[in-house]
Order: sequence, then C-alpha cells, then structure tokens
Amino acid sequence: MMQTYSSAVLAPNEAPDGFIAVLKSDVATESLGNICRACDWRSECDGFAYRCMSYTVISAKDGRELKRQDGCSVVFKRRPKDDLTGASR
Repeated sequence: MMQTYSSAVLAPNEAPDGFIAVLKSDVATESLGNICRACDWRSECDGFAYRCMSYTVISAKDGRELKRQDGCSVVFKRRPKDDLTGASR
C-alpha cells in the first residue's frame, strides 16, 4: 500500500528496508541547512541504491538511469520499532 503525504503518493518499495520515505518539504527548516541532515539513511547512502531526488540522473558507474518511480523528492526516516513487527519486508 502506498502512503500519501501532502497530496503526494510515495512508493513504499523505494525506501530501504526499515525506513520510510518522507517528503523533503515536510522536514525542511531554515535552520537545518543541508536537507541530507534530516535523513536517517545518510550514513549508508551511496547515491545509487535508493534515490531521494525527484529528477533522473545517469549513473557514472554503469550508465543506467537512476530515478524515483514516484517522482518525489524525499528523505528516509527509520520506521518506528512497532511498525517493524510483523512487517512483510
């Protein structure tokens, strides 16, 4: 099931296991600075496995297109512990 935030539909399969995608606009503040600071996946991010940007880029590694299927610009937040119990992923 897809989650809807601020009228955007976010694809749950586009987040790493144990994380959910949240619109960047829902977490951005002026004092935050770099939006990546709001992302719980940041320490594991390699820019290839899970896209957070809304636009398509071409991988310098293998030439494939990297893009979010939902077209949204997101950060990844850890799922609450109780959300993981009985999860199918």
